[in-house]
Amino acid sequence: MKVSRRKMLGMGATAVTGMISPTMGLAAETPAPPPVIPWPQRRKEIERKWLDLLGDFPTDIPPLKPEMKQVEVKDGITRYHVSFQSEPDDRVTAWLLVPEGARKQPAPAIICIHGTTYGTGKDWTIGLAGLAPGDPPDGPPPKAGGYGRELARWGYVTLSIDLALVNERTPESRLIYDSSAFYRKHPDWSIVGKNNWDAQRSVDFLQTLDFVDPKRIGCVGHSVGGHYTLFAAAFEPRLTASVSNGGVLDWVRNSPHWARPENYDFKAEGGKPPGNFGVYTYIKKFRPYVEDKNKPVPVDFDSLMMLVAPRPLLVMNSEYEFVSHHTMEKLLRALEVYANWQDADGLPSVVASREANPGHAKTLDGYKAYTPEKMRDVYARLGAGDRLAWFSYPGPHAYPPAAKRFSFAWFDRWFGHTPAVPSIWPGVNA
Repeated sequence: MKVSRRKMLGMGATAVTGMISPTMGLAAETPAPPPVIPWPQRRKEIERKWLDLLGDFPTDIPPLKPEMKQVEVKDGITRYHVSFQSEPDDRVTAWLLVPEGARKQPAPAIICIHGTTYGTGKDWTIGLAGLAPGDPPDGPPPKAGGYGRELARWGYVTLSIDLALVNERTPESRLIYDSSAFYRKHPDWSIVGKNNWDAQRSVDFLQTLDFVDPKRIGCVGHSVGGHYTLFAAAFEPRLTASVSNGGVLDWVRNSPHWARPENYDFKAEGGKPPGNFGVYTYIKKFRPYVEDKNKPVPVDFDSLMMLVAPRPLLVMNSEYEFVSHHTMEKLLRALEVYANWQDADGLPSVVASREANPGHAKTLDGYKAYTPEKMRDVYARLGAGDRLAWFSYPGPHAYPPAAKRFSFAWFDRWFGHTPAVPSIWPGVNA
């Protein structure tokens, strides 16, 4: 019996093991396989389980009321301070960097999410500051920030946002990351859901700009920014391609990190963390799974990766993090969805997205014997198998030059983008 590689991937390890059983060819009965749940239905179930933890998104969507103020023009890039409405009483603050080339024709744009800083937020993302106020931008290794400006130099419009409770969005207590007021206001939501919602509002804002191509918007982040990037990619279908670098894509259940109670004493973790930190309750509804480590968690981060399919997703970590957070096992499980993708009603079409890519014309020109109809068949057979990728690097928790170059190339591939400076890697060739 011949089985295609694609079909074998979709059958899972148990089924494949059964195929090569020593009883093959004998009269022994083979137990019937479990029923296969169609992916659209399975996807809805996964999404619902995640939202049961995170809380549903707001249904009351206020007007954006965007505000833009030009701050400087430097090296061919115009920097704006921008803000826009996220909730009726809350605004997202951000740096918008617009390269000169974007004025000639609508350019792709990338939302850049900062890592865990000690108050600098979006300033760290574009290389204006180090992790803490007063720190130099090029502080001691690992030098992970600055990617918002580097991508702008590469020709992308970038929007580097402050996450909730950081920098300009520090809460009323004046302690960064203090989520107590947030949960008094939103007892059934989560900080993760809130930051996810802000990413969706960021897409709303970018699509109002005439120099941004509304169909070519991506997302990238390092550390907690890489973590939030995966959530944004999973729940925001308008994100064309995403890069998660250094995100902890794992449930760390030996620590109260995910769901600290509001009266949490930092002495439980050996003292208060550096900086002016408040208690950061990440996902309030996850607390039962921290208190009882044997309680089965309803979803894991492999299912979050599956929700991104069939859109391009690149996951990058240090070699240590790939092992310690079981990242490879999760990616391989998500790969089954990507490799076996079939277009279905209500889900993105791989064929249509490939035809809409600027590189489609080059493909037709390069394979002149293939008509658009024949190439459509090629796209259908390729599916989404090449849209999930991963990259590991030696060293500590960082965003090293090799990883940055890889992620820039990833965006270039899926956006059909030609770099503005092909001869150098500004800011990342150290």
